[in-house]
Amino acid sequence: MKKLVLLTTCYLLLATPVYAQEVATGLAAPLPVVGEVEDGSILCSTETGNVPCERTYDPSTFGVFVSNPAASFQLDVTEEGIKSVMTSGKAYVLVSGVAGPIKKGDFITSSTVKGRAQKASKSGYVLGMAMEDYNETGADKTGKILASISIRPAILSSGAGANLLDLLKSGVDAAFMTPMAALRYTIAALLVGASVIFGFMYFGKTARSSVEAIGRNPLASKKIQLGVFINILMTILIMGGGLGIAYLILVM
Repeated sequence: MKKLVLLTTCYLLLATPVYAQEVATGLAAPLPVVGEVEDGSILCSTETGNVPCERTYDPSTFGVFVSNPAASFQLDVTEEGIKSVMTSGKAYVLVSGVAGPIKKGDFITSSTVKGRAQKASKSGYVLGMAMEDYNETGADKTGKILASISIRPAILSSGAGANLLDLLKSGVDAAFMTPMAALRYTIAALLVGASVIFGFMYFGKTARSSVEAIGRNPLASKKIQLGVFINILMTILIMGGGLGIAYLILVM
């Protein structure tokens, strides 16, 4: 009888699938927060204090309020307004469908819906990456999903022109970021601007010289045209090199 019970138990353990549920992990820090906030709200640093974010791709994003973190520094419960805030790790985050459905692996960022994240569809400051799907759409649709928190600037492939404009805009917003993020954005923006300006100056100078050379010696026009083509390639390499270095600075 005992053998039969033992065999039955072993069979059930081996045959029955076991499902593991994702849990929030990471260390939370006690930080002052203005007003009442919901569990999972994205927080930003403003002139009035730490409050739920209400701006897309906000560079002042610094964490997520987690009411029951897996681990945290000891909180001073006697001090009003102190909340447990996670700046990295995995946490359940309030999200909105204002920018469309969110798929697992999508970058998420702050939104215009107070304290909610949205799908990131362009380059900019992100909260992290979604670890679950959220299929609702519309600003009035909100929910909560598990996300990997890694607050940083991210480059999304939305086109070179759009990325360049986002980069320059982020450079203007650098004063509102942390010192290290501000330095990265400022250096990247300066590199992009310098490479574009130098590239156009180099091409303009060589193009003018080539036109003058053809006027002086029409018989050498083919060689001069080849030189112009090489100069165009050099200009593209200069601009591409500046963009590449700027990208590496941002993703470091």
